[in-house]
Amino acid sequence: MKLFIPLLFLVTISTGFSQGKLSKADRLFKTNAFKGAATNYNDYIENNDDIKLETLLQAAEANYNIHENQKAAMFYKRAFSMDSNMPEEHLTRYVRSLRSTREYETADKIYLDFLEKNTNQALKEQFIKERDSFNVLLHSDKEPRYTVTNLGINTEYSEFAPVMYKDSLIFSSSRPGASKELYEWNEQPFLSLFVAKKGENGVIESPKLFSKQIKSKFHDAAIAFSPNSNVIFFTTSNTKKSKLILDTDRNNQFMLYKATMEDGKITNQKELFFDSKEYSVGHPNVSPDGKYLFFAADMPNGYGEADIYYSEIYEDGMLSEPKNAGPNINTSGNDFFPFLATDGTFYFSSNGHVGFGGLDVYASVFNKENQSFSEVKNIGKVANTNYDDFSIIFNQDNTAGYLASNRPNGKGDDDIYHFTRSPLACNQTIAGNIKDQKDSLNLADVTVTVKDSTNTIIQTLITDKDGNFEVTIPCNNKVSITADKTDYFKQTKNTETGDKDKGTTPPVNFMLEKATDMIVEDEEGFEKIKMDPIYFEYDKTDITPQAATALDGAVKLMNFYPDMVIKIEAHTDSRGSDSYNLSLSDKRAKATQEYLYSKGIATNRILSAKGFGESRLLNKCSNGVKCTDEEHEKNRRSNFIILEK
Repeated sequence: MKLFIPLLFLVTISTGFSQGKLSKADRLFKTNAFKGAATNYNDYIENNDDIKLETLLQAAEANYNIHENQKAAMFYKRAFSMDSNMPEEHLTRYVRSLRSTREYETADKIYLDFLEKNTNQALKEQFIKERDSFNVLLHSDKEPRYTVTNLGINTEYSEFAPVMYKDSLIFSSSRPGASKELYEWNEQPFLSLFVAKKGENGVIESPKLFSKQIKSKFHDAAIAFSPNSNVIFFTTSNTKKSKLILDTDRNNQFMLYKATMEDGKITNQKELFFDSKEYSVGHPNVSPDGKYLFFAADMPNGYGEADIYYSEIYEDGMLSEPKNAGPNINTSGNDFFPFLATDGTFYFSSNGHVGFGGLDVYASVFNKENQSFSEVKNIGKVANTNYDDFSIIFNQDNTAGYLASNRPNGKGDDDIYHFTRSPLACNQTIAGNIKDQKDSLNLADVTVTVKDSTNTIIQTLITDKDGNFEVTIPCNNKVSITADKTDYFKQTKNTETGDKDKGTTPPVNFMLEKATDMIVEDEEGFEKIKMDPIYFEYDKTDITPQAATALDGAVKLMNFYPDMVIKIEAHTDSRGSDSYNLSLSDKRAKATQEYLYSKGIATNRILSAKGFGESRLLNKCSNGVKCTDEEHEKNRRSNFIILEK
């Protein structure tokens, strides 16, 4: 019996010690001291086998709230095995924990099963759509657009919520230096606002406290500036006489304040009319035109934990009643840190949309006309990870900015990163069809050459059996397209692409003329150039615009056949004297000859240019014979007779 006494004594001590850990964990959990609660829950669970469902859920939640996602997922998994019908709040956090540990397929299956059990068809369809879109992004081999760099100002504490103001960066941090107490949630000092100088390439230097006027004993964080005015908005803990004001559940909430800043001093601090001790309001952002205030809040009747809202800012500074940003933006999770860029893109962070895990940054488009938000898109790899990525801001031209993340290999809890972003790929399709001008049959094997505005060849391709071609060109480009085929005249057309990716320009179609179709044999058996009649004004030899157009056809054919030699013959009808008609026709023949010379045709390629007057009539209409105008017209002609080609 003596052998068992020490063992029984040790077991009794161990059990008492474990129960003490559990009691302490429960006590800390109730006061939202989640870091301490997680430590004690973890120790208790590690040393005990028979764990109650409630303990597992609270342990999972405590770890979830301090971003220990692997621990959270492990405890949620054990709880789920005990009760697969756990409350939605816990199940969604289990799913988010799984995503943060890259267990995407398991997370998707569990959540889809939950949606099917609860027959929420609309939410199910939205989830499937987002899941499929994310899987495309996850497995894409496209080069990421973002490049991120950790800043030198980061510490082992939290730095986040950057805001660009003039030549400075203002940010929130729990770093020591503001003489604040520890925040029990994560056992770091309460947040304060700091300011640092912006250097080249996104470098930030010399951080210091931002303002003595925004300095409570508790949280002071997240600031926004109204453009072209001295109005600011900032977030702070709800306090009275330097003491926290607690809600009915003994939680302290955040408040949004409006104030003015002049010469670095902040005055006229006022609570916003929709602040409350029963919910938090924070993360302010003012639109670039100063007409909207965006913010996050966990007001009642929202979509989830924290939603994004907005108020109009009237010309006199008054704010409208807040409006929820709606289901395109807000989810059952946390949606916050709004930012409206200068190009109208609305960015925010969320753990409720389907993403890489933790908080991801998403983009939408805010339509001011009807105050609506477009379908959201995950901004992609590098900017987003399976950790928390949030509070993104952009510079004026939207090519660079800052974001916060607790990804590995940082310097502390949350770090601020500078990023650059490459331009979004934007291409449009130019397509067309090429036919024979004479019979409208499709022409295969036509060489299509595409050149840019500097006359540089972008691409060369061949039409298919149906005479079709298709080429992809970057957006906002002017191009020329040339169609070329043996025995046909080249033809060039100009077009330009638009500004929407994957758009299509109007079709660029060609009707190519075959060179031999311009060579005919007349009634006299001569091979000559087929062209429209050349008309001169009465009693004149000047080349009219109509005549020039007809003669340009001859120039085109002679350029196509560089060895072609011709002679020009001009004829009149019988009306008028023989001598007059002979002289006039000869002058007109020589006028057409000079026109061809002016267009670059060499003199040795026109053997002669001679007028024959009415000496070579093609019908009976000689002197004294009565004929119609149509019969006389047949005798008025210019022949470009081909001698060599």
